[in-house]
Amino acid sequence: MNKPVTFCSAAFLIIAASLAGTTSAADSKAATTPPGATPVATAAAPAREITKEQAVEMAVKAHPGEVTKAYQDTKKGKQTWEVKINGSDGKKWEVHYEIKTGALISEESK
Repeated sequence: MNKPVTFCSAAFLIIAASLAGTTSAADSKAATTPPGATPVATAAAPAREITKEQAVEMAVKAHPGEVTKAYQDTKKGKQTWEVKINGSDGKKWEVHYEIKTGALISEESK
């Protein structure tokens, strides 16, 4: 073979081998999740307890207005922070965040 063909073939094999290594690394990460388990999504919700102040901040960010009450409550069987807001949109909002994870449990307007 001539040198340019040999060089191109070698470069192709190196690139193919590096891509195959990346794929097998991703496959090995997926293999660590137990069968039937749902992989944890980091962007979904914080994985730590939230304070009442954090719940109020999140609620006002979602529904700007005046906070009238914020207290612990139970909603859908979960311990939550309930935040009541007189919204600048003219609606009264009740927003519930799970204390344990910070996940939004419900939001209702009246």
